[in-house]
Order: sequence, then C-alpha cells, then structure tokens
Amino acid sequence: MELFKCSSRYKDDIEEYTGQILTKTGISSPIAQREIMVMADSGNTVACKLYADLIFYRKIFRKRPYAEAFSLYLRSAGLCIDEEGGFKVTGDSYPLSFWSLGYYLMNYRRGSLLSKCEEIPAIEGMSYAGRLSAALYLAASCILSLSAPGALNLTGRILDEAGSDNELFAALKGDISKALNTEPFPGLSFEVFACDNRADCLSLSEKFFKEAADTGYIYACNNLAAKEAQRIVGLSSSNAPKEEISESLERYISLLKLSADKYEPYAANRLGLFYINGEIKSGDKKAVFRDHTDTALAKQYFEKATVYPDSNSAWAYYNLIRYFHRDYDRNITLLNEHMDLIRLLNPAVYDLAIEL
Repeated sequence: MELFKCSSRYKDDIEEYTGQILTKTGISSPIAQREIMVMADSGNTVACKLYADLIFYRKIFRKRPYAEAFSLYLRSAGLCIDEEGGFKVTGDSYPLSFWSLGYYLMNYRRGSLLSKCEEIPAIEGMSYAGRLSAALYLAASCILSLSAPGALNLTGRILDEAGSDNELFAALKGDISKALNTEPFPGLSFEVFACDNRADCLSLSEKFFKEAADTGYIYACNNLAAKEAQRIVGLSSSNAPKEEISESLERYISLLKLSADKYEPYAANRLGLFYINGEIKSGDKKAVFRDHTDTALAKQYFEKATVYPDSNSAWAYYNLIRYFHRDYDRNITLLNEHMDLIRLLNPAVYDLAIEL
C-alpha cells in the first residue's frame, strides 16, 4: 500500500460549500442538511464527507447508518475497496475522509460508536493487523495533506497498540516504516523517527498524541492523560522522588482540564473523582493523593460532565448522588430526574445507582 496524494481540488470544494451553504444556511438546520445532501450528489467531496457525518452521528436517519456513512466516506476520499481488500483511487479526495476511513478500520466492532456497527463486508474480511496497517496509511495520507488532529491522534493510537503487543508490532513494523518514514510531513513540529522496536513505537505514539493535544483535540488530551496516569501509578509504587511524581501529576490534571473545560464527560468525571478522593487509576492499579481533594471542584467537574451528555455522563450523575446525597435528600424531584437520566444514558450504571 502507498500513501494517497490529494490535489488542491478539495480547497475549491471547501470554497463552494462555504459560499453556497455555510454562510447562507449554517450546518445544523434541516434546510442546510438537505443542501449538503444535494451538493454531495453533485460531486463536492467536502459536502460528501459532511453528509456522511450527518448519517454517522444520527442527525439523518438511515436503517444501516454506519455502513452507509462508510460508503460516503469512501466516495469523499475518492477511493474504493476491491475484492482483495485493497484500496484503489477512483477520483478527487478530501483528506479528512482518509482519517474517517482509518477510524472505521481501527474501531470497527471494537469500540466507540462502532462497537455495534452493522456488518460491512469490505472490512469484515480484513485481519485486525491488516486493518491497522491500512488505517495507518490513511491517517498518514491525511497528515501529509492536512495535519488534522484526529488523524494525528489516530496515528498515535495505532502506534500505541503496535508498541504494546509483540505480534502486532512484528506484523506492522514494515508498514510503520513505509507509511511514516518514506516522505516528510511538513506540517509537524517534530521529526518522525524510525520505530526499530516497541519502545520507539510507544515514544513516537506520544509525540503524535502531543501534536494533536497541542491543538486542543480532546481525545488526544485524554490519551495523554491515560499515559500520565499509568506513569503516576508506576512512580508511586516504586517510591520515586516526590518532585517527579508532582510534575507528572500536574501534567495529568492539566490534560484532563483541557478536555473537561470543553465539556468532555469522561475527562470531567475523572477530574471529579480525583478531587473527591484524590484517586488516579490505571487499569486495576491506583494511586491516591488525599492532599489534592477539593469538594467544591469535584462537584463542579461532575456537573460539567453532564452538560454535553453521553454514556459517561451517567457516571457523573451517579457520583453526584453518591457523594452529594444531601442535595437529593432535600429534593426528591431532582433525584428522580437524575435517576431517569442515568437509566437513559447508561442502564448498567442505573443498576448500581439504585443500590445507593
């Protein structure tokens, strides 16, 4: 597989979309969404990607939303998948769609919104290592044309998985070198070095996460925070110098705040838990820093985790009821409202909440 090159045509598509739709009708209204569909049908690669997004995020209802969105991302990327699972160029491309396709290949029926994805035969026939390899080329192709933070983060995730598994690293080592070391990436602030071993892979992974996090991309911030949590737990168990632990702790808090202050529920809930009991978890291990507890901040971040709700917000409501029960003792209406929201957002958490 080779990196895919984009012409500058997509910039004309951006200009067309901006002038004819965005500045006139916005993006969220029904009329704007219908205009996006029409422009996508005319061949505009940007509108095609936005049309796919609307279906993927269930703004437009379809019976097989993820499969249909995948087809539109392929069209926006100017690609098709042949019977042998190879990608072939079919036309002009919008580089952000390379990233979207890579995201599919990595997460298909494994995590996030795609955990319950309909069957997509073109992906179903690929091995996981084969999917990661293709995802890496697609992410790198996006970065080559447009240093999108999502593509940077996806590259970091692929390198992290490869660096954490001997068999996966052996299967991907050649593709990592070919995808990331064949051509320079002018938009990056760091030099992409060769991954001769798993440790190199993990180190380069953090470079890509940091590059994405520096733009404010919340999922890269969360990934770096998880790395920092692992480091903190390791340092605490090995009696490392307090200054080293303190520096790592400051980075952990700072990274989660970047996400939480943008109302990302997972990060906000993690910060709430840290401030309520000083706990930092990494896998089945944890470290506790009681001197950092702050009840007011804990409540603030638990509440922030409910502003733009997803399944993680159920845990924030659970923690509000658990740790601030006096607020509910005086307001049974609020308790019933929050219990209903927990049941709606995450039924598994509801089963725990009714035991409180």
